Amino acid sequence: MKSLSPCRNFGGLGVAMLLFAIISVVACSKGKEGPVGPQGPQGPQGPIGTANVIYSDWFKPNTYTATTAFGTRYLSYEQNAPAITEDILNTGTVIVFGKLHGYNENIWPRQQISAMPITIMFMQANVMNIDNWTALVTVGKITIRLVNSTNTYITINNSHEFRYVIIPGGQGLGVVDPRLEMIQDQIKNGIQVDYRELAELANIPD
Repeated sequence: MKSLSPCRNFGGLGVAMLLFAIISVVACSKGKEGPVGPQGPQGPQGPIGTANVIYSDWFKPNTYTATTAFGTRYLSYEQNAPAITEDILNTGTVIVFGKLHGYNENIWPRQQISAMPITIMFMQANVMNIDNWTALVTVGKITIRLVNSTNTYITINNSHEFRYVIIPGGQGLGVVDPRLEMIQDQIKNGIQVDYRELAELANIPD
C-alpha cells in the first residue's frame, strides 16, 4: 500500500498552510532587544504618613467630684485612657481638647475647640469670674479639673465635651511628618495648638 504525502493530499492548500506556518514562526521569534527608553517624569509625592496618631472619641462627663483644699473647691472627672502608656508620657505628646458648650454661646462659640489648659473670664452679678480648666495626664487616665475664682460651682453642666490626641515620639514610633513635630514643640513651649490644623494633618474626624 502506498503512503500518501500530506502535501499531495491537500495540493496547493497544503503548500499555502506550510508557508503560513513558517511565516508565523519567523514573526513570533524574539528579535534583538532595543535600547532602554528615557525615564518618565517623577509622579507627585504621596501623603506623609501619620498612621500612629491616636485620638479618642469626644466624651461628656456626667458628674464631677467636688473636693476642697485650702478654701478652694476643685471639680474633677477621671476618664480612662488605656492608650496612654508610660512610654507615651516619656517620649510622646498628649493633647486634651475641650468643647465647652455648657457656657453661653457669647462666652464659648459653638464651633470653638481649644487645647487645655483653658482660662475663661466672665462677669456674673457684676463680679469677675475666672474659670481655669486643666487636664492632668497620667498612665491610663486623664483627669479633667475646673477651679472657679469665686468657688461658685457646686456642679458643672454636662454639655462640656473633651477629646485627647496622642502623638507618639522617639525614633521609629511613627512621627514622620515634620509638621506634627512642630506641634509637639508648640505644646512643650506652652503655645496654643490649632485643633483644625492637627485634625487635618492626622485625619481626625469631628
